[in-house]
Amino acid sequence: MTLKDKIAELPSGIKPALSNDLREMQEDIYYYFTELDQFEVLKVQQTGEADRMILAACLTTMQDPIFKIMVAHTWQRDLAFDEQWSEFETVEEGVIFRFLTWDDEYITGEIWFERAKQEVQ
Repeated sequence: MTLKDKIAELPSGIKPALSNDLREMQEDIYYYFTELDQFEVLKVQQTGEADRMILAACLTTMQDPIFKIMVAHTWQRDLAFDEQWSEFETVEEGVIFRFLTWDDEYITGEIWFERAKQEVQ
């Protein structure tokens, strides 16, 4: 199932979030991923796209499987509303984490994680 499929399945009364809610989600993504060791947030912005309202880019030195566990845990504990859906996709550039979360309104987005090697000291 894709993100667009999940959006289409939402009850008709649930509309896209307004800019204030999107701004809060931007700030929260920046805050919570900055707080994690081995993550550096490069940007978080609004896009104006229905299936990708928020776009973020991060660098990480964390390796699998801990990486996916940490991202999913942070998403579910700190960022997602009561209802949520998410998926990981591995691409040549790194990993894309797509999300949809909703209650009265919904927010969609992507967080792109570029894998970096940890510096040896």
